[in-house]
Amino acid sequence: MVAIVRNPVAGGNGQPVRWARALDAFRQQFPDLTVHESRSAGDARRLAMDLAASGVDLVIAAGGDGTISDVVDGILSSSRPETPLAFLPLGTGSDFVRNFDLPADPQQLAARIAASAPRQIDAGRITARDAEGKEFHRHFANIASVGISGEIVERVNAPGARRWLSGPVRFFVFSLLTILRYRPYTFDVLIDGMKVHDGRLALTAVANGGWFGGGMHVTPEADVADGFFDVAVMREERVSGLIRLLKSLYKAGHVGHPQLSFHRGRRVEFRPTDTARFPVEVDGEMPIRGGFVAEILPGALTIRT
Repeated sequence: MVAIVRNPVAGGNGQPVRWARALDAFRQQFPDLTVHESRSAGDARRLAMDLAASGVDLVIAAGGDGTISDVVDGILSSSRPETPLAFLPLGTGSDFVRNFDLPADPQQLAARIAASAPRQIDAGRITARDAEGKEFHRHFANIASVGISGEIVERVNAPGARRWLSGPVRFFVFSLLTILRYRPYTFDVLIDGMKVHDGRLALTAVANGGWFGGGMHVTPEADVADGFFDVAVMREERVSGLIRLLKSLYKAGHVGHPQLSFHRGRRVEFRPTDTARFPVEVDGEMPIRGGFVAEILPGALTIRT
């Protein structure tokens, strides 16, 4: 049995037409296909967990990066974490799927997934604390970041923001608007137990994949199957400098910038100095607050692409 977990609001106004074409294409390849739609926060995770536990042969995440992240968390938190996952991109940024060069045509995509063999890639796991101080875990697929990216995601996802501009353009516009109001953040970054920075920062991204923010190629050397995070630490503090960096991110032109350093590691810890200004985004959503630890899980996720 093959099951789709779909976020019906991902991708804005253009999704219904794309979804209808994709559903027809996937039903041709998978006659036993079932569709399960999320209705509220946490639904995609719960649906994926239940479907994996029930013994389905394949779960297909239909939506954007947030949907994929929730489905990954559901599968890896289930009693059958080896359940294969495939992707039907319908979201705003759809950054994680850029790592796989998937065909845009739904007929070609469905045929490719049907013919593909399962393979293993890495996933990330966050350890954080909730409002009551209780420890919890959250898996993610692509990138967790702290700093100005968290503020940008909060604005992109705000009520009403989805009513205008396409996904990548919306990310760029809100990135520019947020940079114009920028003030540095203060937090420590430790990689595999070694402190790589303390004090003022603009952004740190812990990356399994290479892209975020609607096509920004923030970690161009990232490999989803190498067993390591790529970590980008951006120290630029001037508004003018950040605007130039923003423009260069789409073609990885930021590599070599004197205020930017890249690192690799398996465990990344964030310790905020000012917890009131510590915006965190995980795969384009904001599921946690406060300091956290991100760990790579080599080969934890089974995919078909």
